[in-house]
Order: sequence, then structure tokens, then C-alpha cells
Amino acid sequence: MYLLFFSLGGVALYSINGGKKSDNKFKAFVAIFHGVGLLLLLVAGFGLMKFRDISHSALPVWIILKIVIWLAFGGLLTLAYKNAKYAKILWFVFPIMGLFAAYLAFYQPS
Repeated sequence: MYLLFFSLGGVALYSINGGKKSDNKFKAFVAIFHGVGLLLLLVAGFGLMKFRDISHSALPVWIILKIVIWLAFGGLLTLAYKNAKYAKILWFVFPIMGLFAAYLAFYQPS
């Protein structure tokens, strides 16, 4: 989770300060950290499903919402790079999405 939030926060802050993707010397590292963080979260999520004996055939709503959040985290890196205006908004949206995903995993509302 740290890898994901470091990469998202770093890109958002870089874009807010006027940086462009083509000028970023560490864009490969950011992409690697982002991808590895997403992969680790996906594997951990499936491990949680196995631990809690949740069937893959009939997913509860909270798992579907977590998958949607995971997909959003995957795509929003590009949006943060594109425009500083969006990056300013995403600077606050990323932690809120993370807290909501943690809430869903902890309380598992149905």
C-alpha cells in the first residue's frame, strides 16, 4: 500500500508544482512502484478472500467496490500527470479513497 500511495502522491505533487511527465527523470521508478503496489494489493485482497472463505463466484458488494477502487487507483496516475488542476483534486481524493477501501475491508458492509 505504501508503494502505491508514494507513487500517487509523488506524481500528484510533482504535477501540482508544474512538472511534466516528459521531464520526470524518475517516471520509470514511479511506474514500477505503482504497478508493484497495485499487484501486491490485488494478491493481498485475494488472500483475504481465501482467509475469510468468500466464494469467487458470488462476490459481495464490498468486494466489488474494492475492485472498482483498485481500478481507479490504477488509472488515476495518468490523470494526475495530465493536469495540475486534476492533481490538486486528486491530492485529497487519494487518501479518501484509501480510507474508504480500508473501511470496506475492515467492516465488510453488505
